[in-house]
Amino acid sequence: MAGKFRIVIALISLFAVTACSRIHYVTVEKIRDSLPAQQVVAGFDIDDTVLFSSPGFYYGQFNQDGPGGSNKYGSSPLKSAVFWNDMNGQFDNFSIPKKSGRALIEMHKQRGDKIVFISARDSSKVNIVPKIITQCFGIQNPDVMLTSNPDKTSFIKARQVTIYYGDSDSDITAAQKVNARPIRVRRSHLSTNTYSYDKVGELGEEVLRDSEN
Repeated sequence: MAGKFRIVIALISLFAVTACSRIHYVTVEKIRDSLPAQQVVAGFDIDDTVLFSSPGFYYGQFNQDGPGGSNKYGSSPLKSAVFWNDMNGQFDNFSIPKKSGRALIEMHKQRGDKIVFISARDSSKVNIVPKIITQCFGIQNPDVMLTSNPDKTSFIKARQVTIYYGDSDSDITAAQKVNARPIRVRRSHLSTNTYSYDKVGELGEEVLRDSEN
């Protein structure tokens, strides 16, 4: 029995190593060295890519502050204009900049590249996202687009983005549709977002090593 158990463990380990080896990992330094000498347009998703924003989203989806202990944003919080006004207008004060996001943005700043932010968040009347981007990453008057739609293809194309960083499968495929270079940024293990994250490294994209942090 012990022998069979060791064989099973060995097979599981072999499978894990093989699966991992199929992922094309890159570092910030390798990305920098691979870029052309001329300046490029670097596009970034926001949530789980440059900001750990799960605290606000978690509250929005699971609060019990409505009547009778219900969700104050209703049964579909992510479709609530009130939620997006709070998320974009207040909750990002509690979002945490990711170390990997800082490193990527700093690299592109040093190169003099144009940096744009394209998020699938809904737009809102109140929006402190540009202020948070400035505070966290030192970018004055950042170009921030809230698309209100997970398909960012047309926005990536309109901004002539050369390289696009995102955490979700849809980020990768949107970039690929318009021949932008997609780089996958891994989500934090504490992220509450499980949407569109099933094919890490399987879409032909590069994956930034240690980008969970």
